[in-house]
Amino acid sequence: MEIFEKLQTKLMTLDRKEFYRYAGIYFGTVIALTVLLVYFSLAKVSSLKSDLKKLNNRRSEVQLLLKKLKDVQRQSKEVNEVLAEDKSFRILNFFDGIVAQYNLSEKKKRDADVSEELLYKRYTEIKLTAQFRQLDMETVCKMLNEIEQKTRVYIKELSLSKTKGGTLDVSLTIATLKPQSDTTKI
Repeated sequence: MEIFEKLQTKLMTLDRKEFYRYAGIYFGTVIALTVLLVYFSLAKVSSLKSDLKKLNNRRSEVQLLLKKLKDVQRQSKEVNEVLAEDKSFRILNFFDGIVAQYNLSEKKKRDADVSEELLYKRYTEIKLTAQFRQLDMETVCKMLNEIEQKTRVYIKELSLSKTKGGTLDVSLTIATLKPQSDTTKI
């Protein structure tokens, strides 16, 4: 309380000009401090809003990645189930059966090539590439439909070129997967 009494005595002894000067300095300081406080508060709020926006974007990305992960896990489970159904499946035997079914042996340009490729250290992709000459569109469609009906096999690449007689030359690559731990041969 003694400080307030000294301050009151000091203010009472000031002349009007000095009083206005001290009052101006006091209110100027209070206003400057208030402006600085508001400025830093708004800057902090703006920074936090920016961080929140970035965090929301990252959260959305994580949600998308988690959704993709669930899809991949579901697909992996489906693939593993299909692979477990027929462990003795041989893509070459399957393809030879289709060739025999549609009498395409003499239409083959050469014997089918079979190759393997490691995928993600979890599966081995077995690819079979075959070429045919002078096939009609109906036979090609039936053959492709037969391949698509087998869930274990998928068409990797298909190239059709029209010949002079209205028939097609076909280059076809089909593939299947086998688990990496599976040591059986093609």
